[in-house]
Amino acid sequence: MSVPIRYLEQLSENAKRPERLRKVVSAINEQGFWQEVVEWRIFTETIMRIEPEERDGIVWYKVSVKCDAEMVCRCPTIERAVEFLGVFERLTVDLFWSLGWPSWVAKNQFER
Repeated sequence: MSVPIRYLEQLSENAKRPERLRKVVSAINEQGFWQEVVEWRIFTETIMRIEPEERDGIVWYKVSVKCDAEMVCRCPTIERAVEFLGVFERLTVDLFWSLGWPSWVAKNQFER
């Protein structure tokens, strides 16, 4: 039996913002994908994208969040895609502040 992780449940609930869903749906309808680039620290950007892709005749939504590391998943609905987008977005920042940059040799070490 799995035990729910409250932090992840909370991230999931916070990610289900109706205004973001509307923006994503609108962008996908207009240009075929939604993408946003956020600079949340000096010279540190996160590139977030949702795009539909067909697999075996079924439309899925590919979610990607990149900021040195990349988190990717495919969701069967746009609502689920927006939910995972929000979770990946927050995890990216939280991992940075908790563990450091993924490409660093060690936390707080800038040189190899």
